[in-house]
Amino acid sequence: MDLEEKYIRRALELAETALGETFPNPLVGAVVVSDGRIVGEGYHRGPGRPHAEIEAIRDAGDRARGAELYLNLEPCCHYGRTPPCTDGIIDAGLSRVVFSMYDPDSRVRGKGAATLRAHDIEVKAGVCASEALELNLPYVHRNLSGRPFIMLKLASTLDGRLTWGSERYFAGEKEQRYVHRLRAWTEAIAIGIGTLSIDHPKLDRRFFREEMRPPVRMVFDSALRFPEDYPWLARKERVIIYCLTNVDPIRRRQLETAGAEVVPLPRGPHGVDLRFWLEDILTKEITSVIVEGGGEVATAFLGDGFIERLVLCYAPLISGQAGVAWYQDGRGPHWLARGELMLRNAMTMDDDLVLIYDSRKIGEYLAAVTEEGTIVHWAR
Repeated sequence: MDLEEKYIRRALELAETALGETFPNPLVGAVVVSDGRIVGEGYHRGPGRPHAEIEAIRDAGDRARGAELYLNLEPCCHYGRTPPCTDGIIDAGLSRVVFSMYDPDSRVRGKGAATLRAHDIEVKAGVCASEALELNLPYVHRNLSGRPFIMLKLASTLDGRLTWGSERYFAGEKEQRYVHRLRAWTEAIAIGIGTLSIDHPKLDRRFFREEMRPPVRMVFDSALRFPEDYPWLARKERVIIYCLTNVDPIRRRQLETAGAEVVPLPRGPHGVDLRFWLEDILTKEITSVIVEGGGEVATAFLGDGFIERLVLCYAPLISGQAGVAWYQDGRGPHWLARGELMLRNAMTMDDDLVLIYDSRKIGEYLAAVTEEGTIVHWAR
């Protein structure tokens, strides 16, 4: 590992410290290096807070002058809730900036690097680009496609059942920690009312980090069976219930009074029409969703082709046809048959097998964020 990679990997470690806290902003870490030694570190802690570059420069103090800055994302050059980071870099007298990928935000997209070069600061991009893209994939996807990042996660027996006899949970400890990290990586979690009624899930991130703000919970509930006394509502946590347009208005008012957001949607092939669901979460500016089932919800998302990542977690069990199948249509989804998902990774976690599939579009993002001037808007 060369020194540039070493410093960028430290920046990535710092960035991940705030996993689950920065939506809709990206995860960014930064280190200031002087004479081969890290003299300042920082990471972005959340919206409205100083960006990673500024935190690292403040930590370095006077040692930043003439030093190098390493971070996983191109510095911003626009006014938002905070001033441009390029101004802070220039004022601090840094001589060189090395980052992993260009920012896909249309307000930046190479302009940050150009601003630094215009002030005689050396700039280098592309170090640890694959790792940086993976860390901020939902952010990159939202900016390049104009759509939220949707991931479907299924925990299954080897023969494709979401339940096994009387056991509803059969994920190993490592797999549980991995899934809770995925929940921290995404802004919202979606399930069907059947899963909620049977499992009474917490849908939190406790195996990743105990003290985290809860995710946005979404429940597909065509007939509004969601209980008014569910703990999420009692704790005033955000819950969005998606139902059909013909639900009882009195029942809807009861749930809204209890604190839920109720969104009626037209009927689709498998419950609510997911095209209208996608439009709704766009208007709510929700950046990313992990969909966790059950079978009807999984069938709907696989059938409609709205997912960008499919995560299959297989336990070393065979149901013998008992339990709930994770795909229930009887026909293979046409978009999957065309090979529009590609195997990205396969991992073992104790005795469990985890397979990760990405849409083909995701495979094009690396070039888009490492080649200056090539970033385009891919609307779908």
